[in-house]
Amino acid sequence: MMFKFTEEDIEAIEDYRENSKLMINQLLINNGELDVVLLRDKTEDMQPFSYDRESVRIALEKLIKMYEIMLKYFYSKDRKPWSLAYNTTVAETERLKNEIYIDYFLHATSKQEDVESYIETEMPAIMNFVGDVDVPYLNIDEALGIETEMPEILIAPFTKIKEFKDIKLIKLDDGRRLPIYSVNLEKQDLQELTEQEKDAVYNYILTSADVVNQKLKECAEYEKSTFVNNESIRKLEQLLSKYEADIKKKIEFQDYTEIEKEADDADIARINRELEDLRDSSSNIYEEKKMAIDFITKWKKNVSVYVMAEFKELELRYYAEQNVKEESQADKMKKLEEEAKEKQSKLEEETLEEIAKSVNRECEDNITTVKRLLEDIRKLISRQQNHAKIAGNIGANYSALNNAFEMKKSAESLLSQVTDIKEKAKELCETEEDRDILTNELLEISKVSIQIGTLLNYLNNPKSSVGKVKLTRFEEMTIIEENELKRGIAETILNVRGEAELKKLKDDLEVLEERGAFQRFIGFFTGANKLDEAKEEQIEIMQKAIRKTLSQKMSLVYNYSIHELVAEIEMFLNDNEDDELVEEDMYILENMENELRRNFIISDSKVQEIIEQRENRNLPVEVKRITKRELIEIETYRFLNKYGYDKSNNEQVAEYKDTMQSEIAKIVEYIRSSKILN
Repeated sequence: MMFKFTEEDIEAIEDYRENSKLMINQLLINNGELDVVLLRDKTEDMQPFSYDRESVRIALEKLIKMYEIMLKYFYSKDRKPWSLAYNTTVAETERLKNEIYIDYFLHATSKQEDVESYIETEMPAIMNFVGDVDVPYLNIDEALGIETEMPEILIAPFTKIKEFKDIKLIKLDDGRRLPIYSVNLEKQDLQELTEQEKDAVYNYILTSADVVNQKLKECAEYEKSTFVNNESIRKLEQLLSKYEADIKKKIEFQDYTEIEKEADDADIARINRELEDLRDSSSNIYEEKKMAIDFITKWKKNVSVYVMAEFKELELRYYAEQNVKEESQADKMKKLEEEAKEKQSKLEEETLEEIAKSVNRECEDNITTVKRLLEDIRKLISRQQNHAKIAGNIGANYSALNNAFEMKKSAESLLSQVTDIKEKAKELCETEEDRDILTNELLEISKVSIQIGTLLNYLNNPKSSVGKVKLTRFEEMTIIEENELKRGIAETILNVRGEAELKKLKDDLEVLEERGAFQRFIGFFTGANKLDEAKEEQIEIMQKAIRKTLSQKMSLVYNYSIHELVAEIEMFLNDNEDDELVEEDMYILENMENELRRNFIISDSKVQEIIEQRENRNLPVEVKRITKRELIEIETYRFLNKYGYDKSNNEQVAEYKDTMQSEIAKIVEYIRSSKILN
């Protein structure tokens, strides 16, 4: 397999099946009403389900991980159309008939022929899904290396429903009917978001999560109140009918005094008032519930927007990796041989004079290319030395990723060889008198020179593409080396800042723990104890998030912004201006900022723009029912969002391997093995 499953992948799949399937898929469904129904009908053995901030954050990480695993599986297989079966309820089929796309991980099976006999639901239905070559799916049985009677297969969320049609209706032995449907699926082109847009949506999701969770619980209470009101209305309507029937009888038998009539009218008026109040209450409850469900649905649509953007990023990355062709050395040499033979065959038809001119031109081209190669290597060495100096002044770690000095040594040897080949050709033309021998000798030199030229041209191709920009190999190396420098600086700033924050949090925790018995006694009556417990809980959340961030290795492929690094330093300095506890850390960060300003072009307006964005990146939340505890929690997440502690780095940090030196050495070895200079 091109993309192999790691132990972490296997654990994620098992966790999905056992613990998080319900939460992940419910989070993806853009229908608040279904959440209310689920909460109302919740059973004791149901998987965990809650929209509190931490649960939502974890669920987002898990569902993005599941899609990455799905892409690994998808790109390790031959891409071709597929057909899978899905056993479901009639209610779900009716819902999907009216949907544009499926917004959750859909569970299917590959064994269509067995599905009709595998029926356990009261209202079963079967959908046969037919997907095109671009629709990802994951065979869980195959991924886990297990074998079950009904292989479990996940179909990717946000897959478009191209066509939904009835196939047949089967009558079962017990009198029930089994409808069979055919559903054609196609890949939806997911929308990309900028990092700023994605961060804004992500922060809105987290900062609104607890509000959504509360509204969901309120909806469940609304349902109970509605049920009680409806029962009361039903009983009052029955009582009203009874009163009206009794009055009718009294009137018929003319046994109805004025006093009795006044009393009955008063009772009927009272019942009507109670009915009106109950109906008004039900109407108000309905409106409150509708507003809450609309809020939940809107929030969930933002979840989908964010998840789609994350999925798009994963798709682009895996598509790029899948399309990188890894040619073996034998394949490369075979291709070079074919190109050399084609040029050689054309040259053999030329006169000796033309052959001599061609050989001279090939040798000159190779010498020029190698000299340019040496110049590029010298520039790379200069940049690496400058990067090392900057890193040293800042106190950051930097180690050159490309072995430029070894490259230089191999390139100098190569220049000597291609120069000698030209000299040999020149000497042959001046000394060899036999035209046939000279022709054969020059053709042999030409053959080797053409292959050297092809190898040199291949040498300059970049190992990977950066967006749609075409780069040379050394331009790519320059970007990689600068990214390595910036990564080292970013890690250093993060470590200093993170350790300083941990120091402050530890001090805050100690202050809370050192409160005296009298203060705790008073706090029992004032509620301060509960707030202190909330503060301790949030401190632990922040500590955990910071430690997790510090433990992760930063990715080389990330485009680090010096302006963002300066902005993070300035935010920290402003936030801790009078805090003596982190005075030394602030001094270190100030020196780092000064060095960054000395070595990079910094726009203060750009830095200020980033600071304003970070400090106001949380979208508004409804605060009319926010408690003091919830405000403490909101401040926690604002802090985590502001400094980037709220998101996990899911990038697989691949080690960069320099191959330029070995590739140059192989050209040197090729010339030596050709014995052209013997």
